[in-house]
Amino acid sequence: LPGAVSMLASALYQTLDGVFVGRFLITISREFGSGGRELGKRLAGQLGYAYYDREIEEGIAEKMDMDVNYVARFMERGSLTNIPLHFGRTLSGDYSLKQRVNMMLEQQRLLKEIAATSHCVIVGRAADVILAEHQPFKIFVYADMAYKVKRCLNYAETGENLSAREMERAIQKIDSQRARYHQTFSDMRWGDKRQYHLCVNTSGLSVREMVPILAQYTEYWFRQRQS
Repeated sequence: LPGAVSMLASALYQTLDGVFVGRFLITISREFGSGGRELGKRLAGQLGYAYYDREIEEGIAEKMDMDVNYVARFMERGSLTNIPLHFGRTLSGDYSLKQRVNMMLEQQRLLKEIAATSHCVIVGRAADVILAEHQPFKIFVYADMAYKVKRCLNYAETGENLSAREMERAIQKIDSQRARYHQTFSDMRWGDKRQYHLCVNTSGLSVREMVPILAQYTEYWFRQRQS
């Protein structure tokens, strides 16, 4: 993360013609295999915004002196559902549980710090809920299962060799984990269209070609929010 984070945090809000203006923040929630990560990265590039994805886990790992892969695995599993986060500093007797709660608390701190630095796109990490006070533009990216399976098989690492059926089960498992993690922070169901400003079905479409259109709509949305 940029070393100037703390210096820039004080610049969170500006006044423009008497209108309250904050940093422009876009959160991307996505089904596995839908191309949400690619969409987020391309959208950030199109708009000239900062982009955060795996950098979140890297920041947590550095702060807590932990292995980044362990942090990343935990963030996908959502294993603390229904445990109130304000108990994080009073839990006793279970070191592993305390450690994972502290990871979640550190993630919240880091996300809020990031949101204070510049216009940015954040992928996953329940950022749409954790950063609700920043009024982000919330996007949910999804696709038909057949399209997700095909995309994942095309991008599979060498030696993975999963069948289409095995890949479908893997996708379902990962999406279930993401839903549980999101539920830790919100009672609203992950993927429920009512909690997003825009839902994008990428099935059979080119993410690269749709991004300029999404960028225009995003800019329009922020202009309307300010008016």
